[in-house]
Amino acid sequence: MLYLEAYKLFKRKLTCILLIGIFLIIAIPQISNALYIMPDYEEFQQRIDIFEKHNELLTDSSAERFWEDYKDILSEEEVKQIYTDYDHIYFEDGKLISIENTFPYISFDIIFGFYEQWQIYLIDLISYMQYIPIFVAVVFSGIFTYDKTCGMQEIMLSARNGRKKSTKAKVLLAFLMTNIMFLVVAIIASVHMFLFTQGRGWNTSIQLNILLRDSPLNMNFGILWLHTLFLSFVAVNSFLFITLSVSFLAKNPVVAMCVSLGVLFILRPDVVEAFVGNREIAGKIVSLTPYNIINTFDLARRMPVTVSGITVQWIYLVEVIYVVLLTAGGIFFFLKLIKKHKYFAA
Repeated sequence: MLYLEAYKLFKRKLTCILLIGIFLIIAIPQISNALYIMPDYEEFQQRIDIFEKHNELLTDSSAERFWEDYKDILSEEEVKQIYTDYDHIYFEDGKLISIENTFPYISFDIIFGFYEQWQIYLIDLISYMQYIPIFVAVVFSGIFTYDKTCGMQEIMLSARNGRKKSTKAKVLLAFLMTNIMFLVVAIIASVHMFLFTQGRGWNTSIQLNILLRDSPLNMNFGILWLHTLFLSFVAVNSFLFITLSVSFLAKNPVVAMCVSLGVLFILRPDVVEAFVGNREIAGKIVSLTPYNIINTFDLARRMPVTVSGITVQWIYLVEVIYVVLLTAGGIFFFLKLIKKHKYFAA
């Protein structure tokens, strides 16, 4: 039955087009970046070596020592560019700003190390993972509704336990395809970074990234990478359950797809802001929907909440909430939906 459902799904041209399209969108930039770095591979490794030489607690003196070593391998134009581009953050009048002034809101130690590729990689990974819910919404929104529109219900009614086997096969196929795609995206996005850096710089504090400079999380890039993968996993599977529910209840595949895509895109902070204005509370609530929690940069920037006198970071709170929701969704589908749902002949 699983093979039959897979055949029906891949017979739809839209499924194949989306798979190929997403693969190309992800793979082409990674190949381009690799070709860009390859001619200067030795110089690139030399830069990483200098960063890793100063992989230690970031202080005014250690920052000075790093800069003295690092600017020796840079051209005069590169040094001027760094002074210009980062003047408001790291440099003032050509001199490094003190660590206290660079990170005024951080009360814990900052570990310095190679961070450039990690910040680029994580931004790419978040962006690529957000393609998966789009694929889920388009492909699986019709997995149940197509049976209602093409007369497949009558065929299943003529087979012993056909309804239950078919429903189980549909849910299993959707789960397998979604998570295989998750793994493929994670691998493609990771190969380039690990190929050129061997993972060096993983223990660097995330505050070295300009977007996370004021983050209250005492965390390094390696741990943030694991959180990004975990939250992406629970997010895409939570949205899969939402899409399957919509497909289950809808009578038309087009309606099911529109509803799924509507849930995906309307519940975005920028869309909410456009319709209701700059409502901080509404924006924060919407940013906790499945599509948006993939953006761990946003969660890492949030100030922690206090629960019963205990300070809890948002990224951990969201993970607990979604694990509970994902478990509840699994119970619903495999205990309620499969056993209680009935097909009726037209």
